Amino acid sequence: MDLKEDSGDSLVVGGGPQDCEELEPYGVHGPIEKVMGTKRTAEAVFDRDGEFLTQRLYSQMPASMSGRVSKLFALLTACPSYAETVSLGDKGSIERDVTTRRVDVTGVAGTAYGYERVTTDRGDGSRDRRMTVAVTRGWTTVLLDGSPDLVEKALRPALRKATE
Repeated sequence: MDLKEDSGDSLVVGGGPQDCEELEPYGVHGPIEKVMGTKRTAEAVFDRDGEFLTQRLYSQMPASMSGRVSKLFALLTACPSYAETVSLGDKGSIERDVTTRRVDVTGVAGTAYGYERVTTDRGDGSRDRRMTVAVTRGWTTVLLDGSPDLVEKALRPALRKATE
C-alpha cells in the first residue's frame, strides 16, 4: 500500500497523532503546508524505487520566513515520541509509533534546521525514516522533505540553484 500522504494516488484519508497535542490540529498530513503557506512557493516531487523527495522553494521577507521555519521545526520536534493512526478509508487503519529528533545540518551557508521522523508500524514492525531540512538565505528558503538519502543528496544542488 502507498502510505505517502503527499502522493496523488495515496490511500490515506485521515488520521493523525493521538497523543501529541501540538501536532493534533494538523492531522496525518502534518504542519508543513499550513505553517509555511503555499503563496510564493515552487514545489517539485520525486519518487524513485520507494524513496521520495519533495522540494519546496519559498521567496518571502527574511523575518517572515525565519518565524515560519522556527515555528515549523518547533512543532515537528515538540513530541519526541507519540502514536499515530493512519486511516485508509474502507481498507481500515494502521497504528504506528513515531519518534522524532532534531538533526544537525552541516556544510551549508544560511540558517539551517533539520528533523528526522522514524515510524514503526505496530502491525508488521516495518520502519520508515523521513527527513526534513530547511535552509534560509536572504529572501529564499529551500525545504526538502523525504527519504534521508535523497534529502542529503539534493540539499546542496537545490541551494545552489535557488540562491546563486
